[in-house]
Amino acid sequence: MNNILLQTDVYKMGHMEQYAPGCNKVYSYLTARSDKNFDETVFFGLQYYIKRYLSEPITPEMGEEFLTYRKMILGSNSEEIEVKIRALCQLGYLPIEIKAVEEGTIMPVRNVLMTITNTHPDFYWVVGFMESLLLKLWYTITVATCSRQYREIVSRFFNETDEEAMTPAKDFHVHDFGYRGDASEEGAAISGVAHLLSFLGSDNVPALPCAVEYYNADLNGEPILLSVPASEHSVMCSFGREDEISAFRHMLELYPTGIVSIVSDTFDVYKVLTDFAEVFKDDILKRDGKVVFRPDSGNPEYIICGNPEAEPGSNEWKGAIRLLDEKFGSSLNNKGYKVLNPKVGLIYGDGMYLERYVRTLERLKEMGYAASNLVIGVGGILRNHSRDTLGFAIKATYVEVNGEPREIEKDPVTDHKKKSHKGLLSLQKVDDKYITKDQCNVAEEADSLLQVVYKDGHLVKETSLSEIRKLVKAQELVLVADI
Repeated sequence: MNNILLQTDVYKMGHMEQYAPGCNKVYSYLTARSDKNFDETVFFGLQYYIKRYLSEPITPEMGEEFLTYRKMILGSNSEEIEVKIRALCQLGYLPIEIKAVEEGTIMPVRNVLMTITNTHPDFYWVVGFMESLLLKLWYTITVATCSRQYREIVSRFFNETDEEAMTPAKDFHVHDFGYRGDASEEGAAISGVAHLLSFLGSDNVPALPCAVEYYNADLNGEPILLSVPASEHSVMCSFGREDEISAFRHMLELYPTGIVSIVSDTFDVYKVLTDFAEVFKDDILKRDGKVVFRPDSGNPEYIICGNPEAEPGSNEWKGAIRLLDEKFGSSLNNKGYKVLNPKVGLIYGDGMYLERYVRTLERLKEMGYAASNLVIGVGGILRNHSRDTLGFAIKATYVEVNGEPREIEKDPVTDHKKKSHKGLLSLQKVDDKYITKDQCNVAEEADSLLQVVYKDGHLVKETSLSEIRKLVKAQELVLVADI
């Protein structure tokens, strides 16, 4: 489906005839209203939607298709709707202006992120009509925000337990395994790019061409997305349960240098970390690179750090980190924490929710191990959200009727958290804090941190993945209070 006029909700199909007679302007804004899960957001995804959808010409054929579908759904089309849709198609583009914060801006909730208004008085209704599509930004923003939370956790524990020289490694400590867990190809690609704002590690291939096409990522420039050779359970099983050790030998022979990740819990992770590790110890120590063991099932905290309720001294009680330490050794960094032999590592790729990840890193710290010993993979967790996670909404706050300004607001008596701002808006930074000022005059609205990004069918301010990454990393995101 390539008809932007059909990328809306049914009730939007009739709003063009429902506004107050004489309406000639509508002004709306995007905001995240809820701090239930996160108290700040990472703004990301607008350029994708502009390039992918809003920059395409609107043709008469699109208008006729819209009218056909609308009649099938609602039973009839009024003359006013037919005239207005055909006029838009004759114009050939979306006569709206979008202002927004820079992509990569970390913004406290309940502030304006973006505004939309019409540039031609006949097309006031287009502002509300585009709400359904533009509100899809909730997804890219929420994934970018969640990924950023993981980044802050990594930074916190690295700062506490790792040497400064390990800082570059933070880019690889939360790896995107989420392609298969997304609901669509498009969603997987753009959410994959959202993760790349905070990390380099990813197995999400569609994120790479998406970053190149929509965010000007340079294939010949700085790294965009990096990963390593890795096995899966079918690979290990193909050698037979009784000959799993040959699967490990095969992986080591295939990849004699560099980092290689080997899934280790197809049958018995503790056997792998003890018996197999002993068999291949010399080979691993002689390799020019690192062998990463990947447990992938069970309670992550217990598998990595040991189950305190297990028999003292047992493999289950020790956990993967101590078993690898016993086999390959470790050294103390300048902060007094153990770092495993650089020839081996650990990655855990299942069920690492933010809270569980924090608990696991806290356990490692209590045991005297640096956070850099553990890499995690996240997939569905990054994407297990809805529009309600941050309470995203686009609401109109200002209209003009026959040229007369009217400041409007939503304020339900049953839920005052849904109260909207009122009038024209301006985003300001006062004492290093973002503030949304409402009920502005035209001059105040123009004097805002929001910048024109799209106007009359064209992207007018373009950015790149590199620029967004720099902005994200230059800002500090406060950790969620309940983590």
